[in-house]
Parts: sequence; C-alpha cells; structure tokens
Amino acid sequence: MFTYKFVSNVLKPLLKPVLTALIVLASANVLSADNIPDVVGEISGEALLAQHPAFMDEYKSYQPSDAEIEAVSALEDDTLLILFGAWCHDSEREVPRLLKTLDASGLNVPQFTLFAVDRKKSDPEGIAEKHALKYTPTFILMRDGEEIGRVVERAETSLTQDLQALAAAAE
Repeated sequence: MFTYKFVSNVLKPLLKPVLTALIVLASANVLSADNIPDVVGEISGEALLAQHPAFMDEYKSYQPSDAEIEAVSALEDDTLLILFGAWCHDSEREVPRLLKTLDASGLNVPQFTLFAVDRKKSDPEGIAEKHALKYTPTFILMRDGEEIGRVVERAETSLTQDLQALAAAAE
C-alpha cells in the first residue's frame, strides 16, 4: 500500500514534468480526440471518406438537389482537380458534397483528382504551387489540360452548378 511518504517523495517530483509535457502536447493538438494525421497527395474519394469521419458524416447527411445532379452531365468533357485540406472545415463541407452529387448522378463524369495539401497549402510534388493555391478547397475545372475556371472555398449557387456555368462560359 502506498503511503503518503512514498507519494510525496517519489511521485510528487514526477508530477510537474509529466503535467508540463501533457500541457505542451495538448497545446500542440497532439492529444486531440479528432487528431488525424494530415493527408498529403492524391487520394481516392473512397479512401478519403473511410479515413476521415467528418468527411463521411457530411457525405451521408448531404442531399443534392435535382439541379445539382443535372449539372454534372455538363462536365462530361472536362476534368476536375480538387485541391483540399483534410484539416480544413470548408473542405470537410464541400468535398463530400461534390462526391455525393457525383455518386447520385449515376454518371461517370467528370474525371477528377482529389489532391490533399498540408496546413501550409503545399505538397512535396508542387501541385499546389503549380496551380497557385491560396485557399482550400479549390476546384479547378480543366479542358484539354488547360484551366477554364475555378471555384474557391464555397460555391455561389451550388458547386456543380457553378462548375457547369464555368464549362458553358468556356465554350
């Protein structure tokens, strides 16, 4: 059985460094319950939803409108580069909504690439720099390898409708 003397002489000197370490770790967000390591680089929609509960929650709860679903068909000749942060609340909202809308459309268009960046909005491959990324998420609509427009952070109408308008303007 522990005695007061044992606690006082042995454990007390250990408490200050342990508490200090816990405070430092907590302030660095290392001990956060929702702390998931940053994803950097290309990732599939399935992997993103499986690995990041906040993205999956938004995906499950979002119900795209008929207009949003219809807008997907206008993107069939285009490709989409989606630059996002797994740590970003705007990305947690917009990326799953797009994935849900694409799935609900039943169409296999547009071709898209999900590309995650770190908290500094960079990546080892230089994709973010190449596309002058400033805010996440950024949805870059491309035709024949050239950018025809982008939606940054939040859509005006809906993401697919805004992308549809960009596609139509480029014709």
